[in-house]
Amino acid sequence: MHEEALFAHALNCTTDFNPLRLTQLQAYFGSYKEVWNAPSHEIAAALQNEELGYAIAKNRASVNPEKIRNHLEKLRVTLIMKEDAAYPDLLRFIPSPPALLYVEGTLLPTQQPSVAVVGTRMATSYGREVCEALVSPLAKVGIPIISGLAAGIDTHAHRTTLAARGYTAAVLGSGIERSVLYPANNKRLADEIVANGGALISEYPPDMRAANWTFPLRNRIIAGVSSAVLVIEAREKSGTLITARHALEFGREVLAVPGSIFSATSKTPHDLIRDGATPITSADDIFEALGIATENEQGSKQKQSLSPDEHQILDLLTEPRSTNDLARLLVKPVGEVQRTLALLEIHGMVSVVVNNTYRRTHI
Repeated sequence: MHEEALFAHALNCTTDFNPLRLTQLQAYFGSYKEVWNAPSHEIAAALQNEELGYAIAKNRASVNPEKIRNHLEKLRVTLIMKEDAAYPDLLRFIPSPPALLYVEGTLLPTQQPSVAVVGTRMATSYGREVCEALVSPLAKVGIPIISGLAAGIDTHAHRTTLAARGYTAAVLGSGIERSVLYPANNKRLADEIVANGGALISEYPPDMRAANWTFPLRNRIIAGVSSAVLVIEAREKSGTLITARHALEFGREVLAVPGSIFSATSKTPHDLIRDGATPITSADDIFEALGIATENEQGSKQKQSLSPDEHQILDLLTEPRSTNDLARLLVKPVGEVQRTLALLEIHGMVSVVVNNTYRRTHI
């Protein structure tokens, strides 16, 4: 942990967090260590705020840089400044990038595109199924999946990626410490992300609690570190829309999954598609949007080698169906249908949704 990053963190600990303060101070003094040792009137001049300048100068007396270094090491949190080589390149060039990132775990790889997956906290069964069908193929080929650890689509995106043994990073609206991590019921998921080679990322000091204003700021980071933003279910005027707008502002691809016209959670995706977002109906659509060649040739060859019975079942699985439904539609014994489904499951062509109900693994 280098000295400049430590002094930047120390300054964050002196007063209530402000995302622009470090940038202002660094631009004026050229060094966070210089700020730390500067007289109060110079800090006030840099911030054009006399009261705040004196508050920082007064409060720094109670902040021990060496003590907070030890605390960060105990938390296994790495400090990454905007000037550091490890800082995400895509994030570095957005308007008002975070001056300092707090990272627990392994920061996302930069050698290939990454996809942010965002959506409603009240995900429907359709949204969860779509999330799994779209995210799993991406994660399996090593595309990093970014989300915000929130309930609903965020959680399902992280869990789907972990199940596929892919890389996922959660950008937080709170500090990283588990005592303040939001939402509290996702502490175990946060631990799993780190344990499986992913990362927790925040611009907030580790002990800072979430507030209404921290999430819109967090959303710009989600869009900033990603090559594309995929929207799966979101109500009108949701935080998801903020992330999508940031993505447009930053020149990122905006992808949206169509939904039922009768569902309130389809409002934002449909509006985005109407305004020019790419409609997504399969993982291949995402690969195409990212300019990545798909591995469909192997899948096509595999499908060509299927038996007529297997083809018939796949053709019927345009939506999840039970074994009994398939047997009735095919006019075949249930046992025979079950054997065919078992073969398709071995080939990875179908999967079980609930007891005796199957769906295709690709939309």
